[in-house]
Amino acid sequence: MANITSLGIGSGLQLESIVEAYINSEAIPQELRLQEKEDRLGLELSGVGSFKSALSSFDDILSTLTKSDAFNKQTITSSSDAIDVTSNGSASNGNFNIDVKQLATGTRLHSQNFADSSTVVGAGTLSFGNGTDSFDVTVDGTDDLSAIRDKINAQSENFGVTANIINGSSGSFLVFDSQVTGAANALSVTTSDTSLSGISTSNSVERIAQNASIIIDASDTSPGTTVTSSTNEFKNIIEDVTINVKKLTEVDSPAQIAITQDKENGSKLIDDFIAGYNSLVDELTGLGAAKQGRLAFDPNVRQVKRELADTVIQAVTGLTGSIGSLNDIGLELNRDGKLEKSTFVSDNILSGQARLDNALENNLDEVGELFASSNGIATQIAEMIDGYIASDGVLTQRQTSLSERVDGIKDEWIELESRLRSYEDTLRKQFSFLDSTVSQYNATGDWLTSTLASLSPNKD
Repeated sequence: MANITSLGIGSGLQLESIVEAYINSEAIPQELRLQEKEDRLGLELSGVGSFKSALSSFDDILSTLTKSDAFNKQTITSSSDAIDVTSNGSASNGNFNIDVKQLATGTRLHSQNFADSSTVVGAGTLSFGNGTDSFDVTVDGTDDLSAIRDKINAQSENFGVTANIINGSSGSFLVFDSQVTGAANALSVTTSDTSLSGISTSNSVERIAQNASIIIDASDTSPGTTVTSSTNEFKNIIEDVTINVKKLTEVDSPAQIAITQDKENGSKLIDDFIAGYNSLVDELTGLGAAKQGRLAFDPNVRQVKRELADTVIQAVTGLTGSIGSLNDIGLELNRDGKLEKSTFVSDNILSGQARLDNALENNLDEVGELFASSNGIATQIAEMIDGYIASDGVLTQRQTSLSERVDGIKDEWIELESRLRSYEDTLRKQFSFLDSTVSQYNATGDWLTSTLASLSPNKD
């Protein structure tokens, strides 16, 4: 504490030391109490933060496993870059040959030639149509080719026509490209004003609108199956498969596609689940450790560990297949409460890895339901975690409360400082009076001593 005055000058007593001793006896116990409280709350707040973070990390893994199609991933390979092939995960395994005979295109029209892009053509209305859609553009008498181009491109009802100007050695002309493909969607440009015929009814066709065409599984003994599409996308021609054609295939060199179930995806999902679960268990064990844990003996930690264990060892209700629990796919809890692939083998029981491989090979949909159904393991755990880390969750509310209490300690320190200053002021006033009184007594004593000495007879 800062000294207000320097006590003891008059009396010669060690009053500053006495005041300091009084203040320390008052301050130190309370400062230790506040520091211990601050450390304890800070440690608990840190532990709750780590608790939430661990739950959130595992929840990220669960967010994938709770999707109904998480395990329905397929590997599709193609021998040619002429096509792109994707699957929704439910396609049957198989091999197919795809011949791309024709790409879907939109119409391209070429207007008559004009002197240059600043040529004024006429006035009236241009009508654009493609069989299903249409839009109009009003051309004013002052509009040149550039202005007409801009009006077409800016028309809000434009269904996909792009106008460009080509400036060649023989003059300038408009080009109309329709992005709408398919034989039934041929682009037409008409007008009721003959002055605009040079950019409408007299246009020449540079590219016709046509359908895409592919042949599936043609061979020496079979013509295969011909399929057409107004776009370059063929969806569900092979059930649950989408084929996008990009260019023609070479003669007698079809694109060969192979559809197989992606077992590696399923294995990775299971391995990620095991690793995420065990990482969470390790974090909870560390947080709840009796001696070193930041949340030693914490009821929330014990509750979560218990709910996790109960969920992974119990059978999932509502499933109708042969897989109803993690044990059915070879997973079990070890003595440390961690998930692992069972190593137990007998004449009637396969190893955990063998059971898992068999499930991923033959019962992939059931594995997905085990995790993602309404009562699935991933669904149950995710819902449990949400009750702790959501905005109104148990740990979120606890974290908020602890933060408020930590902030409140700052006010307690300020209050203690104010109280100690007031206490010091009181002590200094009291000891200042004592210092003054003793000083006066000392002065009186010195005077008496001096006076008495002067009254004494001279022995000489």
